[in-house]
Amino acid sequence: MVRGESPRQAVRKPEETKSAFSLVFWKTHSKFTLQMKFNPFNRQLLMRSAVESYYKAIGLVPDESRTAIQVKARNAICVALLQWANSQQEVADLIGRDRSTVAHMMINHEDNMRYFKGYSDLYDKARLIVDSRMSTTSKADRLADICNKIFLLEQEAAILRNELNSIPNVEA
Repeated sequence: MVRGESPRQAVRKPEETKSAFSLVFWKTHSKFTLQMKFNPFNRQLLMRSAVESYYKAIGLVPDESRTAIQVKARNAICVALLQWANSQQEVADLIGRDRSTVAHMMINHEDNMRYFKGYSDLYDKARLIVDSRMSTTSKADRLADICNKIFLLEQEAAILRNELNSIPNVEA
C-alpha cells in the first residue's frame, strides 16, 4: 500500500448516484474485492420517485380528496408499490395514509380491476412505472448476491489451496 493511501476506497456513494446500493472496493494484498451495502433510504427515494413519475404520467396532482379519479389513482399506485415494499406500513408512510387503508386497497384490488371503470388502466400504468423504477434495485440485489457468493468461494478456494500445500509430498 502506498503511504497515505486508504485501504478502503469508495467508488460511488449512493447519495450521489440515487442508487439503492453503495459500491466499495477493498484493496488487500493487491486483490480487489467488492462489497455492496443496501441503502434503505435510497430505496425509499426510488419508491417516491416512482409515485411522482406516475402522477406526472397520468396528468394528475395528488391531493387528499375523495373524488373518483383521486381514489383510483391512489389505490393503483399503492397496490403497485406493495409488491416491492417490505410492509404495508412502508407504503402507507409513503403516501400519507394509515396502514389499514393500504390493507383495504389491497383487499379490494381484484374487485376494482373488474368493476371500477378506468382503474385497470391506471393500475397497469402504475405497475409499469413502479416495476421499471424498482427493478434497478432487484438487479442490484442479484449483483450483490453474486458478488458475495464469489467472495465466499474465493475464500474457500484459498483455504483449500492452503490445505493442499500443507500436505507433505510422499514419494513411494
